[in-house]
Amino acid sequence: MAPAWRAAPLPKAHCAAAAAIEATATEPWTEAQLLQELDAPAGRLFGLYTGETLCGAAVFQLAADEASLESVTIAPEHRGKGAGRALLTHALAALKAEGAALCFLEVRAHNAPALALYAALGFESVGRRKNFYKNPPEDALVMRAEL
Repeated sequence: MAPAWRAAPLPKAHCAAAAAIEATATEPWTEAQLLQELDAPAGRLFGLYTGETLCGAAVFQLAADEASLESVTIAPEHRGKGAGRALLTHALAALKAEGAALCFLEVRAHNAPALALYAALGFESVGRRKNFYKNPPEDALVMRAEL
């Protein structure tokens, strides 16, 4: 049985925990970067919780009617259990409520689980960025969804 997920805007007090989860990603955001993004006018950060425990975080930017997913990371012990879907579903709905009509993202071209999740959420591939990622080097697919 999947945990009871609760998604909400990420408060500053949870940025250290979010950075610890980010540290499990291939190109993690630091606590300082998360705090800086949280203070930016376009920055939108969301956390996913089970009980009071932070299980994942997503970083977006919102400018005019376009959102951009900058990062989404789920704690390793919660991956493959619907956590990413729960977090992104909430975040995209919140961004839509703020006026976002579109959302863009880049994803590693060979990241099959992420590609499947994004497709299930309505994202379509609209381009490719050669050698976008550095650690390890890989192309990114640019994906877009109408909200």
